[in-house]
Amino acid sequence: MTRGATTTVMVSRASTSFSTRRRTTTTTTTTTTTTTAMVSRGRSTSSSSGHFDRLVFDLDGVLYDGANGYLAHVRRRQRAFLRERFGMSAEEAAEVRARAFEAASQCYKGLRDLGYDVEQEEFTAFCRDGVDEFLTPCEALAATLRAMPYRKVIMTNTSETQGNKALRALGLHADESDAFERVYGGVFTAPACKPQREAFEKVLADAGVDASRCAMFEDSMKNVKAAKALGMRTIFVRTRGERAPSEEDVRLYCDAVVDSIVDAELRTQMPELFS
Repeated sequence: MTRGATTTVMVSRASTSFSTRRRTTTTTTTTTTTTTAMVSRGRSTSSSSGHFDRLVFDLDGVLYDGANGYLAHVRRRQRAFLRERFGMSAEEAAEVRARAFEAASQCYKGLRDLGYDVEQEEFTAFCRDGVDEFLTPCEALAATLRAMPYRKVIMTNTSETQGNKALRALGLHADESDAFERVYGGVFTAPACKPQREAFEKVLADAGVDASRCAMFEDSMKNVKAAKALGMRTIFVRTRGERAPSEEDVRLYCDAVVDSIVDAELRTQMPELFS
């Protein structure tokens, strides 16, 4: 073979080798891009990069039917506490209890603001005694919560102790369910409580999330308005027998309005909660 022929063969081999490497690189790049896209699509439904960073749930009237008798039982116990502790008549206890709740949206805080010497854990334990008579596990509720692929917390105006007791009655306590990461109650948010902005900000700061990346489930329009003012998405849960929100309130403050969070209508109004 001549020197020229040898050179030609060497160039040909080099060209073939380069072409092979190029095809291999292209294939690897394509595969990597495809894999990255698949991973990206998979992560789009995860809690870290989906629509929400936290779903925040009120307890009473949201995780169970607010007209099932439990809240009426709590109100009776609140009036009984006032009669026993402060010697009030039935009429006085009813009036003071109503005034306290109207002023603060939390009976304990309202009583303190009115000058009554009450201790939060003692008061809430007395008033919420008997929760197991009214709340029981609900598979439809558990399934709905599982279908929402986002991290979830409770934000309630009752104490953390009583909030956890209610979750246990519902079969959703952390000992037996991973539905909720934490209960933020009135002890944590004190001296503020819902619907005060400071209470929401304290919870969001502790969770390390931005309000715009959260959704709030509430049965109180006062609390819905406060959450919306912070930039949260809002779901209003109606309570049987109570006055429905005005059309204007729904238009301005609610992203969804349902009778229950297990209602299929929630998926229709806010499908992003489930994706």
